[in-house]
Amino acid sequence: MEQKPAHVALAEHIRAHGMKKQDFAKMVGVRNDHLSRWLAGKVRPERPTRMLIALVTDGAVPTEAWE
Repeated sequence: MEQKPAHVALAEHIRAHGMKKQDFAKMVGVRNDHLSRWLAGKVRPERPTRMLIALVTDGAVPTEAWE
């Protein structure tokens, strides 16, 4: 089974957990505009942030999905 692109998996995770985007951005310590660019697939977060995202999402958005 092919893995979803990270930005798609992240958007689905945020939506499925009824979170506000700004709340998720705070959880990982970034500004809302950074998160918006990630969700649009325009940029990738830095590796340490990718690791934090994997942790915060309980592995729903694994670090390697951003590669």
